[in-house]
Amino acid sequence: MPRRWVPAIPPDDTGVQAHGPLLLSEAPGIRAELDHVQAHAHPAGLMLHLNLHADGAPARAAQRQLLDRSRDPLDPAGGTADLGSQPVLHVTINDLADQVHAKQRSVRTHQDNGTGEVRLTMHARYWIAELPADARVRLSISWPRAGLPRTEHTLTLSRNTGR
Repeated sequence: MPRRWVPAIPPDDTGVQAHGPLLLSEAPGIRAELDHVQAHAHPAGLMLHLNLHADGAPARAAQRQLLDRSRDPLDPAGGTADLGSQPVLHVTINDLADQVHAKQRSVRTHQDNGTGEVRLTMHARYWIAELPADARVRLSISWPRAGLPRTEHTLTLSRNTGR
């Protein structure tokens, strides 16, 4: 089993752009894009900037998953209630692999008054406290409850990433 990196506080500086943009995953009505990757030397790590766009049924599903919360913590069968979900991002760098959680996220929804059509845009930043020794980062992203299929990518970062 791969070891996990220790959580760290992301730096305040802007870092160096090491990759981007890239379409990560797409299905009818929903897509996830890597806007860019910033590399930082102190503390060492990568900031991944992701955008998610959804329209129609996937946007309504994403909105429910992100914004709706059950008032009752238990379902009728006595289990825990479904409290929503969010995109799942797994990252592998060197011999480290883990699911990462957004350090910052903003969500905007818009409903067209004439058609009732819903649009959702999410911007998220993910901090990984590690720089790749071989300049490669493996990403896996999915959000099944909103209709986004799991896809994997291997990024090759530019060599001027602070190491």
